[in-house]
Amino acid sequence: MKRIIPVVAVLALVVAGGFAFQVWGQIVGAGSSPEETAKIIVHDEKFGIRGLKKAIQYGDQIIPFIAEESKDFQELNGRNSFWIAEILGSIDSELSRKTLKELYQRKDALSVLVGSIGLCMHGAYPEQINEDSNLVRIVRKAESQTETHLAIIALGYSGSVEALPALHGLLSKRPNDYWHHAYACEALARIRSPKSIPVLRSCLQDPKFYATSEAYRVATSLGDKESTALAIGRVSKELRGKNSSFLITELEKVTGKKHGYNKEKWEAWWRSDGADWQIPKKFLVEWDEQPKQY
Repeated sequence: MKRIIPVVAVLALVVAGGFAFQVWGQIVGAGSSPEETAKIIVHDEKFGIRGLKKAIQYGDQIIPFIAEESKDFQELNGRNSFWIAEILGSIDSELSRKTLKELYQRKDALSVLVGSIGLCMHGAYPEQINEDSNLVRIVRKAESQTETHLAIIALGYSGSVEALPALHGLLSKRPNDYWHHAYACEALARIRSPKSIPVLRSCLQDPKFYATSEAYRVATSLGDKESTALAIGRVSKELRGKNSSFLITELEKVTGKKHGYNKEKWEAWWRSDGADWQIPKKFLVEWDEQPKQY
């Protein structure tokens, strides 16, 4: 099954520090049994993501332990809900789908959203995506940070072009939560519609838009070569130490050039070689098959 990005943070820390969490997982371990791994996923609010890969590998074995540790999913929160959604969405089994359907039918928002993400990952989401659907309404309101993020992720995994107006609208709002924008970009990558290219270009050109690395990588994944020139236009030494600095990482990864924060060198390269340069094929495949960000 496909993977959700390392989600939650301090939301920023988990996404931007994915490598750090991989190292941490190697140091402290991801649990030596399904029971131990379930405890990590449910209760370790800072580093629960270290158990994610192991939990998925356990498959159906871990589902009863996650249910037990979370008191039948009554203790979902702004951290473990992301990881549990990914685990259940990544385990391709009838038990996983049964669990997700049951969560989707509950009344509390986090259960419904965890069920929604997992069912979308399984291609089994029962609701038609339109302006009246629950996920779209949550994104339009953008009231709760956690609920909005989960709804955005679910819309991305739905693959529905009917989700585009809500996601495009979210990306047009200034100011807005950084991670609303980051997750919305990634949702567009999974839907894979060329209609999103003008929206992503507008984001890259706007100095008040900060999720630049996400917008750039998603635009290139849709085959938009011109986004590289727009990303170069955002290069600045002032990006150091900010979330936007990951734009440099993604530029270097996609182009194969190592010009760092030197905007003049980037611009010179684009003038001399930009016309002949092509986006590498590995960045044009489906989003979850691409080299990961950061």
